[in-house]
Amino acid sequence: MHNPHIEESTPRQADLTGVLLAGGRSRRMGRDKARLFFAGQPLYQRALELLHRFCRHVLIAGSRPDLERPGLPSLPDRYPGSALGGLYTGLLAATTDWILVAPCDMPWPDARIVERMLTVRQGHDAVVPRTPDGYEPVFALYHKNCLGRMEEMLRQGQYRIYDFYRRIDIRYLDPPELPDGWQRSLVNINTPEQLARLLEEES
Repeated sequence: MHNPHIEESTPRQADLTGVLLAGGRSRRMGRDKARLFFAGQPLYQRALELLHRFCRHVLIAGSRPDLERPGLPSLPDRYPGSALGGLYTGLLAATTDWILVAPCDMPWPDARIVERMLTVRQGHDAVVPRTPDGYEPVFALYHKNCLGRMEEMLRQGQYRIYDFYRRIDIRYLDPPELPDGWQRSLVNINTPEQLARLLEEES
C-alpha cells in the first residue's frame, strides 16, 4: 500500500536534488533497515518515491551499491558515521542549490511537509521540521551555503547536527505549520519491536 500523501506533490523543482540517506549502520535494528519490507515494498523505496516526485535528480548518500540503479548513484560518505556527514556528502555531490533529504527508514513520508518546506525556504540556509520531540534533521531542505560550515565542523571531528544549526540561518517548521498527521509522517523505524508494532497497525 503506497503512501497516499505522496501522490499530492507539486511539480519537480529544477533547483532541488533528492538525497536518500542510507549510510547508517542500523545497530539497534540488527539488520539493514533500508531493505526491510513494509506494506509490500522495501522501506527505502517509500522515501525514494517521494524524492522522485519533487526532484529530477536523486542520489544515495552512503556506500550502497546494492541500492543503485541507472540514474541513482550511491556515494560513500566522506565523513562516515553521522547524519551531518551524510548531509555533507549529498550536498557536495548535488549540482543544484538545494537538496531535499529523506532517510531510508521512514515508512510514511508526507509530501505535504515537503511542500510547506519549499514555500518558506527563500532567504534561508535550511528548513527543518521541529516538534516537541526535537528536530527532524534528516527530513529537511539544505542549501549549498551550508557546505562551508559543515566541512569546518567535520574536519574538526564535530558531528552534532544541533551545533551546526547554531551556525546557519535556519527556518524551522513548527507543529502549527505542519499538516494534520505529522506525528505519523515523521516516524523512523529503529528497532525490531517498533517495526513489529507498526506492521501490526498497518495490517
